[in-house]
Amino acid sequence: MKLLNSQMSQRVQLFELQRRCNKQKKYKARKLKNNNFDPVIVNKEPYSIGHLKDIMLNIDIDFSNGDTRTIAVHMRPTNHLFSRKVEGTDYENRPALTATGHWLTSYVHHEGNFFNVKGNPPSIKEHRIFCRNKWQDSFLFPSFVELIRDRPSHVTVLANAGDDKTCLSGILEIEERPDEVYLVFFTLTKVNSKEANMLIESAYCVDRAKNLKAKKLISNTRKEESKPFVVALKNVMEGRKPMLSVKKSRRAYKRKKKK
Repeated sequence: MKLLNSQMSQRVQLFELQRRCNKQKKYKARKLKNNNFDPVIVNKEPYSIGHLKDIMLNIDIDFSNGDTRTIAVHMRPTNHLFSRKVEGTDYENRPALTATGHWLTSYVHHEGNFFNVKGNPPSIKEHRIFCRNKWQDSFLFPSFVELIRDRPSHVTVLANAGDDKTCLSGILEIEERPDEVYLVFFTLTKVNSKEANMLIESAYCVDRAKNLKAKKLISNTRKEESKPFVVALKNVMEGRKPMLSVKKSRRAYKRKKKK
């Protein structure tokens, strides 16, 4: 009887182990399907997003202590670059949108490593709907990266309203579409003394004459609201908010020290 009970217990344990392994494989497969840069299959047609993969640039920065270092900036675009938000009727049509491949999933990534997803099972941030127009515009993103690489001191970035700590935005002028600009939203995070991560939260085309953020970036008249990309990156690498000036940082430090 004891032998029978022992065998039954071992079988239950083995079954539970297999169930957990299968569950982990399921989540892993789902994560790979929605979180890598393989083509997005919509209505059995592949839409390549390989142009958004493995993007990195090196920028030389002169730091406040007199040191000059080359910073490797690793970029991780999200699926916002080729999708739109879920709207009212989309929820009703979710089964159909899932079947056609339009229904996409965004996951929560680690702040210090945007290439790794949080949780097991993976933590879902939101659902999105594939957008062919935004996908077409996403081919502009590599040109935005080239602009930063070639002119890091001239590319102006602006903090989002109410968020001067993380989310920034910059623009790319489109030669073939003079009435529009490509607006890019991103966050910068220090990895170590020689590396930074740049999470691309979203990017899309806007009317340059009507979009308020685009007009501010184009005119660049209010210097206190904007900074060159290289300055924002330098601030992050030196432990400051991206848009904080060195003078303000020193004053804040003195006030804190007096307390």
